[in-house]
Amino acid sequence: MNENVKGILWILFLILISPVLIPVILLWALTGILYSLTVTEPVYKKTTALARFLGWFTNWMILFITRSHVEVLGEEKIPENSRFVYVANHRSRFDPMVVMSSLARFRIGFISKPSNFRIPFFGKILRKLCFLQINREDPRKAIETVNDAVDILKLDSASIGFYPEGTRSADGMLGPFHDFMFRIPKCADVPVVVAVTYGTEDVAKKFPFPGGARATIKILGVLDTEFVRTHKPVEIGEKVEAMMREELNQEETTR
Repeated sequence: MNENVKGILWILFLILISPVLIPVILLWALTGILYSLTVTEPVYKKTTALARFLGWFTNWMILFITRSHVEVLGEEKIPENSRFVYVANHRSRFDPMVVMSSLARFRIGFISKPSNFRIPFFGKILRKLCFLQINREDPRKAIETVNDAVDILKLDSASIGFYPEGTRSADGMLGPFHDFMFRIPKCADVPVVVAVTYGTEDVAKKFPFPGGARATIKILGVLDTEFVRTHKPVEIGEKVEAMMREELNQEETTR
């Protein structure tokens, strides 16, 4: 079937189920607004079940409405009994969404740019999900964020995710890594889960016509605590970059 036809049918389906969908969205929005009023601190080092549900449902709903499909490969490699640091390439603003919806059980909070925390209502809920904002222009504040992430991991509140490039790549080519971020697993004494994300850049492009983005999270491997303990942050960053470049078939650059 032609993809444009599929897009039209999907919109008709959404219209058909709107008597059920609209009340659900309104209830979600009202709950989120009321909950956001309780968020008064810039940093939260513990999360709540309600915040996690609101975060999961928000991301699931966005992916559902955009008819996006997410496949996770290698999920069995992710540690089940310990917190970890999750790192991946950065293709799209939808990257954290696919992780939060597809790997929700691992409870991953991301380090993100300040503008995401200014999103009305939802920006506050991100704080309750152990998301942390980072200001790379101010080294002192950046170190504070690293320390907050270490505290969250040590408190067993959540795992922490970040994108070593620090910004999205429009063409898919890996940019320079910010190796100081690898102080987080080093100081928290946790493993590093290395992943590569494909297809998230198509979520917005393919909605509503033709619709149906196909995103993939591929877990490449895990750098265990022994590796983290015996290597410097820059060496951890070099290993992560090498794993990603091998998967993406990109040549290594001079650091």
